Amino acid sequence: MMLGALVWTGCQKDPLEVNLVDPGAVPEDSVWTISVKAVKAGNEATTKGLDIDGGEEGTTTVLNSIWKYDDVVKVFQGTDCIGTLSATPDNLDPHSAVLSGTVTISSITPGTTRLTFLTPREDIDYTGQAGNLLPGYGINDPIETLFHYTIAADVLVTECFASNITTEMATFVPMQSIYRMNFRFQDGGQGDKTNITAKSVTVSAANGHLVQTQSIDGATVAEGAIAVSLQYATADPFFVALRNRDESNEEVLTFTIVDEDGATYKGTKTIPSDAKPNGSFVSIKNTTVTSRMDIPLLSSSTATVL
Repeated sequence: MMLGALVWTGCQKDPLEVNLVDPGAVPEDSVWTISVKAVKAGNEATTKGLDIDGGEEGTTTVLNSIWKYDDVVKVFQGTDCIGTLSATPDNLDPHSAVLSGTVTISSITPGTTRLTFLTPREDIDYTGQAGNLLPGYGINDPIETLFHYTIAADVLVTECFASNITTEMATFVPMQSIYRMNFRFQDGGQGDKTNITAKSVTVSAANGHLVQTQSIDGATVAEGAIAVSLQYATADPFFVALRNRDESNEEVLTFTIVDEDGATYKGTKTIPSDAKPNGSFVSIKNTTVTSRMDIPLLSSSTATVL
């Protein structure tokens, strides 16, 4: 997907004409207006808002990626967040939008200064997920608005003119994959399979590179298991956003599932290497796990006096 960055001014200018300003003439902490035309081509879950193509969340095979009104885009200079843009989608094609807002820049040199654009929020943090894909009435912490990160990094500023900034063409790419999952239990791998009504799931990776949090430039990364506390216990498919820094090798994911009664289940699923790259939609519905640890109910209470 290619994102073009343009400035809308009161007059038309030759796109090859560049009005460079003297960097020394730019006051520190100056506020600039920036407008970016964002275009999403294709139907992959890659750029911004998510839209289900062809039916229900539990059965769809495609996630469309579209812009939605007032989608938030954060702007960074280096590791400093310098402003916020909002999206105005094209009425005829929600894959296109104009992103507009202001940025406060302490120094800027056309042809040298680079900016990074990030959606949907400033902090890259995959912890605290609730299993929900899309927002809606009564829905907490959906992936679309909190965990579906896309980034256009190191976009060159090409022009500063009349308090407006123009950048080169930008390309937004996804930072994570979206996994759809639910689980069944088969005792010891033998006999019938029964649905697990999951209340929480913890996902870990054998290669050890699931991202919990990271800085905008990737210099600081916390890796580890992703714990998902489902808003409602369910046997139906739910969704988890996983960023894996190892995008090349086959991966064994381990799941620790706690059901609505407090029983704990464990199992694994092998993810082939061709499904590993971030930006994928990976469905692992009805994953079978074979180990269960029941939590016995206490028949009486115990009082301890200190």
